[in-house]
Amino acid sequence: GSLREVLIIEVPHQERNEVGEEVQTHWVEMARRRASVEQVSASEQQQLGQTGSTRTFTVRMRYCDGIREGCRLRWVTRENRLLYVSSVVERGRMEEHEIYAEERD
Repeated sequence: GSLREVLIIEVPHQERNEVGEEVQTHWVEMARRRASVEQVSASEQQQLGQTGSTRTFTVRMRYCDGIREGCRLRWVTRENRLLYVSSVVERGRMEEHEIYAEERD
């Protein structure tokens, strides 16, 4: 089928520091899903004398409760590349998610 890629959905874990602020300490695996991943754009920018690139992807997978902006996707079948979720759209009645995510250098 079209869901050929394996992705691990990770959520940020927050803890309070010594002054009471919430800070992200690490990522926690929430779920593992099969998905289709399609690159839709790529851009390169220069900032403070360094060049970086961003690639944007559309990811389609079966519905997964809890996935939201701010999560990240570990793309297992592509050497654990990291895609950061920028938006999530639910398709159908809790049938499928269409996710827009970025890979940054």
